[in-house]
Amino acid sequence: MKMILPSALMSVLFFNYSNYLITISLIFLFILFKFNYYPLMIFNKFLFIDPISTILILLSVMSILLIIVSSYTIKNSFLMISSILFILILTFLSINMFSFYILFELVLIPTLFLVTKIGYQPERLQAGIYLMIYTILASLPLLLGIMFLKPAPNFIFLSTSCSQINIMIIFILAFLVKMPMFLFHLWLPKAHVEALVEGSMILAAVLLKLGGYGLIRFSPLLYSKFIPLNYWVMSISLVGATITSMNCIRQKDLKSLIAYSSVAHMGLVLASIMTFNYIGMLGAIIMMIAHGLSSSALFLMVNMIYSKHHTRNIMSFKGLWASFPNITFWWFIFIAANISAPPSINLLGEIFILISVLNLNLLILIPFIFISLMSSIFSIILFLNSIHNQPNSDISQNSPNKLYLTLILHFLPLILLSIKLEMFMF
Repeated sequence: MKMILPSALMSVLFFNYSNYLITISLIFLFILFKFNYYPLMIFNKFLFIDPISTILILLSVMSILLIIVSSYTIKNSFLMISSILFILILTFLSINMFSFYILFELVLIPTLFLVTKIGYQPERLQAGIYLMIYTILASLPLLLGIMFLKPAPNFIFLSTSCSQINIMIIFILAFLVKMPMFLFHLWLPKAHVEALVEGSMILAAVLLKLGGYGLIRFSPLLYSKFIPLNYWVMSISLVGATITSMNCIRQKDLKSLIAYSSVAHMGLVLASIMTFNYIGMLGAIIMMIAHGLSSSALFLMVNMIYSKHHTRNIMSFKGLWASFPNITFWWFIFIAANISAPPSINLLGEIFILISVLNLNLLILIPFIFISLMSSIFSIILFLNSIHNQPNSDISQNSPNKLYLTLILHFLPLILLSIKLEMFMF
């Protein structure tokens, strides 16, 4: 078993397509069935690992490998994708707050390159500017807050070293923008629309999870002094999730629609984290993993349609059941997962989130019902308008085999992880 991962990684690095299926399958099986609960382990004063870090590192590695399999332009962006993976692993392993902050911001550089340098539309420069301004301005208060913490801040002794800080909002603003929280979300649809498929999949699968990971890590610091504000953050998140779900109904650009649905899902994750209880944290982690897999697969299928039709307008490629009969099943599966249909792990995450937020206030059930209703409406409208209706063309087109391979390997964790919930226990 010790030789599985090195041999798998070597086959990916040399771009041997014949080994892709074996590589990803072995890594997935190793992750899923050989995973055991590992307690906190501190390697040195900069690195440590615990179950939360482990599950996010596994998600990062698997997502990057799936992106390598599915991408047609991987030679242009392989260096940036590898850099993002390396930085993400170090970020999730960081115990020191200064090193965490540096790596948290350093991942912006290759992401900015994927959005602006490798693209087709001139609007990608505007998307890059939005990305830079939102993230950098929101991160400066976090740096100032870390500098004022004494003694030297780390995540292990966080709750006992921060009694001198009274303005807790400076510690979470960077994470609220990275998630992104409603009112700070405008950079995300622009970045998704203008980025290539690699950039969109990385943003959806991993980078949005940095905000949730940072909030979970800083939750011991926030718990004692952030209680008066958590209701405000939860209210804005849930109302924002409702508004963005309603906005998805009128969207015609497929990428923009999926990006706004990501904002709605992250609103649920943020509301769950703000409950500051174990069930809420568990539901947030499960929802982040589920969203990373389902949204990444949706962006991949949108890119496949765009490469054939050269448009992302829903009304331009109606009747996909005739032109792309093999992909209709996968559209149904991942749209169903996107609205948390059973037996996907999305449903378990949403159940945990609902339990945690209703434990605080039963009135939260009202926006939660609207979010579920609007998400179901725009997902059904998307499926009916794109898959059904009369096709625009009678030409039947087949999708490449490696697309199906990637979609299968997105689908298996969504189902099988629901029977192995001990991976998420911490």
